[in-house]
Amino acid sequence: MPSGKAKAILPYAALLAGAAYLYHDAGSFAASAKAGQLGPDFWPRAVLVLLMIVCAIEVARHAFFARAASPAEPGAAAEDEGPRYPRLLAAGMLITALYVPGMDYLGFFVATVAYLAAFMAVGRYRRWGVVAATSVLGSLAFVYVFMKVVYVSLPLGVGPFRLVSTALMSALGIH
Repeated sequence: MPSGKAKAILPYAALLAGAAYLYHDAGSFAASAKAGQLGPDFWPRAVLVLLMIVCAIEVARHAFFARAASPAEPGAAAEDEGPRYPRLLAAGMLITALYVPGMDYLGFFVATVAYLAAFMAVGRYRRWGVVAATSVLGSLAFVYVFMKVVYVSLPLGVGPFRLVSTALMSALGIH
């Protein structure tokens, strides 16, 4: 049976290995960068590098700096953990799983507004004005950054959702 340190390190080590594999895989995109522009592999690789850095730091922290609870402190580990909510976790996983296919139908903006609001509701945040403002403003920021700064094409949705997306892009000056 793995030690307490090994149990703490294992998820970070697995993420680190997965990120390293995906980093290598992201270099094999068929499209290449045009002169003076970032290639399609830049942003995925940038995110993966950040993930690998965080994982390496956590592995080192747990391996060299974390103190395992001694047998004389039987309740030490339990005191450090807060309450667990498996139903809320399952609900968060479900709305996250529905978010990606929902983007094709609702478009990125509407799907992201709904996702952020639902995630905050699942997280038991109940100031509905703040939930609404954060969902809308956060989604607008994502649309602007992804489409105007990073030049990522986002799903527009179908039917009336497509109209919302194109009107929003026009209002933000995205052509």
